[in-house]
Amino acid sequence: MAHPLYLSLPAVRLPSTRRTNDDIVALVRENFKGDDAQWRRVERTMRFVFNTCGTQVRHVQVDERYAAGTHASNVARALLDEQSVPVDAIDSVTYSSIVREYFEPSVATEIAWRLGVVQAACYDVVSACAGPLVAIETLRGRAAIDPGWNQGLVSTASLSEGFIGFDIQSIADLDQLAAGLTIGNGATGMLVGRRPYARGGRIVGSYSEGYPQHHPLCRAPVFGVFRSAGSALFALAELVPDHVRRACERFGWTVDEVDVFVSHQPSDRILREVAQALGVPAARVPQLHSIYANTEASAVPIALRHLVDDGTIQPGMKLLLNSAAAGFTLASVGVVWEG
Repeated sequence: MAHPLYLSLPAVRLPSTRRTNDDIVALVRENFKGDDAQWRRVERTMRFVFNTCGTQVRHVQVDERYAAGTHASNVARALLDEQSVPVDAIDSVTYSSIVREYFEPSVATEIAWRLGVVQAACYDVVSACAGPLVAIETLRGRAAIDPGWNQGLVSTASLSEGFIGFDIQSIADLDQLAAGLTIGNGATGMLVGRRPYARGGRIVGSYSEGYPQHHPLCRAPVFGVFRSAGSALFALAELVPDHVRRACERFGWTVDEVDVFVSHQPSDRILREVAQALGVPAARVPQLHSIYANTEASAVPIALRHLVDDGTIQPGMKLLLNSAAAGFTLASVGVVWEG
């Protein structure tokens, strides 16, 4: 029988700069070249998207000194302090976000270097918004084959400056770029280890699956603007309920036994629709998009921290951490929260 693994409470860092919907509309207006009638149509559609998603504000990292490695290492240092874990107790460092400033080495090696880690396995696990959940699944595999491995750090750094397109001249442009206008920034860190954490939970299982035929719908180039076929990509939310049911079955749970679904936050409406399809109250699938916007790979750790801090998650609860991601990837991790 495999030894259990545990997940710490995430540490979260949010940038102090906040952009409202009006701020985003103003940035698009600065680039718009059409007449007033055309602009009114673009603005009306933009605000419709914001209203549908529930978007209100986004935390945005505008200081260029905070590249991915810096952003992630700062919150990782806070995590280690919060959990009273020494740097030399880290056996692996995993970076699981999208953005990076270079092709090699792994961003994880920079995070480890900035933390002062001398010897550890360092690698990036990139799976769009599902990155940290796939990273947890990867560490479960590492733990199973390496008895000398005891504890790993999972880091995210969600940054969007320079990757969001504000040059929108038509409704067709908006369909490709609107999802980017709902993106917010943040960085998170979590620990996965063989011993319980003071504020954390026991990992019951993990499950990921993919539908690569939908690969062309979304693209975030290393150098370039994030584009997403918004309406087509959002329609893939219909795949989420069946994935959740399969994940629960693998964890030995029923959907009704899950106390809180800690989900990726692309849209409040999508989460309400998923709750309805699962036959559970919307309150068990908390919607936090209006507070943080879509923080891509950082969304699930940010949501978990928020829900613990506000008292929604209590010891003994069964949690399903789940995300859907460009590619198209679906990933879930089952956790019994011990607090």
